[in-house]
Amino acid sequence: MLFMAVWAFGPALAACGRTVSGNMPEAGVDLPASKGAFYTGVYRNLFHEYLGVSPAQTDEKLAQLWRHFFEDPHHKVYFEAQDGTAYIYDTGSRDVRTEGMSYGMMICVQLNKRAEFDKLWRWADKHMRYASGRWKGYFAWQCKTNGEKIGGEPSCATDGEAYFITALFFASHRWGDHGDINYGAEAQRILKEVMSKDGSEGVYNLFDRESKLITFVPSEGNQNFTDPSYNLPAFFELWARWSDTNSDFWSQTAQAARDLLAKASHPETGLFPDYSTFEGRPHQPDWKTDYDARRYQFDAIRCAMNIGMDAHWFGADLSRQRRMMTRLLEFFRKDGYVHGQFDWNGANPSGNYSEGMAGANAAGCFALEDKTLIRENLKRLWNTPAPTGMFRYYTGMVYFLSMLHVTGNFRIYAPSV
Repeated sequence: MLFMAVWAFGPALAACGRTVSGNMPEAGVDLPASKGAFYTGVYRNLFHEYLGVSPAQTDEKLAQLWRHFFEDPHHKVYFEAQDGTAYIYDTGSRDVRTEGMSYGMMICVQLNKRAEFDKLWRWADKHMRYASGRWKGYFAWQCKTNGEKIGGEPSCATDGEAYFITALFFASHRWGDHGDINYGAEAQRILKEVMSKDGSEGVYNLFDRESKLITFVPSEGNQNFTDPSYNLPAFFELWARWSDTNSDFWSQTAQAARDLLAKASHPETGLFPDYSTFEGRPHQPDWKTDYDARRYQFDAIRCAMNIGMDAHWFGADLSRQRRMMTRLLEFFRKDGYVHGQFDWNGANPSGNYSEGMAGANAAGCFALEDKTLIRENLKRLWNTPAPTGMFRYYTGMVYFLSMLHVTGNFRIYAPSV
């Protein structure tokens, strides 16, 4: 499918590239709220729109974040290896994870950092990808910094595959496939291989064929539930348009993800569980003993970012997404933005409201109409400094991705005419 292209210039980021648009409206014509950036090519800068922050200021904010996480020796999580590859380091767990690698790649393609993108991909391809065996096509979710896979036979965490695929598609469309890496071919290969499993060797497809939902882990006993934050309807919409395999199946996955997120959002608090059944009910696997995955905790903070992205790009489920985000952000307002972990119904608060939560919740504002609530969350994010210290990795990556969304710099790079 071919798309018209528009050119975007970021002064402080020195980046330009093709971003997707459909038939552009005439000047002065208001589009329906449901017409998202995928159709219009217009990516909203909420800081400018609601707080009056200049585009130059938001560009500088992103440039500072790049220096903080990729260059500053005291705060960075990006490290280069001697073989010309690079990895994103989980500073808390002291390892390398597909989640962080794929997030790093997405940040790089959005900011036009091709050299760093290529180094991250080469590390993941060399050390994390299963080139053969029953896991072929998947990526080991956890490695040591020397590339050694952690665990007897480590499996994957499917959010990593989702971000790898989409980041590679964007790289293909932004930079082309004629260099050392054929980004588009790599994305297509992953999409094909992760949907080629029949379970006979204890490894299943990335997505459950019946529910059309992404699995928590495509292994025996873990393939029959999901993680709400792994559900990325905006990404799946793009796969349906760009994949050269299983296109009919992919065309059903975005709506399935939207339905799952709506079911997994508590009807009063708006909170999401870390893990859920395919019906959206909080789920605790028998093997999990370190914490209660039925609570809103670590993974679940990303659901707001996923919903905001989908609202901004496609606007296909705005009514439900508006209700979800309104409930969620009003809940945090009542809590005073103090706590970061709760039971699904809002009971038993614990932990601290993190930088990642400030970011993800601000990204969720794309689905809101309440201007007061929007401004409140945007001000909180703008005034929240980038995280430092041992546990800066995860909350920092979510914070950085959210900043890209809220400033209008998380864009769809699509094929040109």
